[in-house]
Amino acid sequence: MTTVLLLSSLDTREEESLLLKGLIQQNGCRVILMDISMGSHKEGVADYSAADVASEAGVTFEEISMSRDTNRNTDLLVKGAVKLARKLYGDGKIDGIAGLGGTSNTTLISLVMKEFPFGFPKLILSSSAAVPAYATKFIANRDVVMFYSCVEVNTLNRFVNDVLSRFAGLITGVLKTGRKGILQNGTAIGLSEFKFSERCTARVRGRIREKGFEIIPFSATGASDRIMEDMASNGLFQGILDLVPSGFSEALLGGNRSAGFDRLDRELSLGIPIIFTPCGFDMISCGPYERRFHDLYWKRKRIAARKLFIPDTYRVQARTTKKEMELIARVFSEKLDKAKSRVAVFIPLRGFSSLSAKGGPLYDPQADMVFIKTLRNTINKDAVEVVEMDCAIDDPEFADAIVDRFVTKISLPTAP
Repeated sequence: MTTVLLLSSLDTREEESLLLKGLIQQNGCRVILMDISMGSHKEGVADYSAADVASEAGVTFEEISMSRDTNRNTDLLVKGAVKLARKLYGDGKIDGIAGLGGTSNTTLISLVMKEFPFGFPKLILSSSAAVPAYATKFIANRDVVMFYSCVEVNTLNRFVNDVLSRFAGLITGVLKTGRKGILQNGTAIGLSEFKFSERCTARVRGRIREKGFEIIPFSATGASDRIMEDMASNGLFQGILDLVPSGFSEALLGGNRSAGFDRLDRELSLGIPIIFTPCGFDMISCGPYERRFHDLYWKRKRIAARKLFIPDTYRVQARTTKKEMELIARVFSEKLDKAKSRVAVFIPLRGFSSLSAKGGPLYDPQADMVFIKTLRNTINKDAVEVVEMDCAIDDPEFADAIVDRFVTKISLPTAP
């Protein structure tokens, strides 16, 4: 029978958790309930009590309940829950993981879920799902599904009952329709892309598929970039076309699409074929536009005085300066020089994105040239192949050159 591992703190949500368990069972799924409480616990309620979880972490529950060090307690409960959940997963006894709670419980549950691979169902019902600073951490690097409860799920009432009923339906629907074997290795290639490279990446996708590759695109939002690298680290890709590596530059400059300062590091350590372009280095994502009135970042960076592209009130792309382009090139070069395999960088001399091509709102060929010259002077040409092309990123010959070079860098079957 399809089975879900349900994580919850029964010291604060016993009634709600047992109701959810019953609703899932009514929908035809088995439930294994694990108690991740910190305050108190009961024996005989959960399949795995909070004492069982603590024991797996090498401590007693009393040590956790008597401690005021919430951070340490969270680490211990995550450790214990992961060990138990991995055993169930390895034995083929669970088909997914679900959980419910507020900020503290959601944090703990999400940390457990991140230890399980892409494609294995992970669902959380949370009252904190709409808090951006939290939600991005809950789902970062993994395919976690967040269900926003709106109300706090700690008292049974008509609203909570309705939310739990719908969440139970979501859990059983996802588990029963999930596909097995999605993570089998094959000829998959990771691809980073976004709106301002779409003509280039669309052509790359089409030509790569013609060559017999399965292409897996990721939007360069920061979070998706990290998922791409995480999947590559798990051996799911035989190569990467990192055509929009701007999660790295956004981290340097404080943009909205930051993927962290370690962006690029993992993929470069894998020894697999990788091709980069500088697409996205020509802009900072810094919306919403209302930030111009009060935001210190906008004032410090003098964003309002720059060339801007504002497609709507939520999104703003600001042109990067010459100084910023020099910084990006230097750090980019430092990262590439540490690659475990010889990588390539394709540079479109007439515009790094559709926004910075001639006639575009962020057109600034002088700033682009600062990047190009700095990269030329700092890159280790024995470790990195740099290909400069007299075209814009969306010109067909640019995409074709990338695909042709990539095919020579990787040994994969071609289409019959």
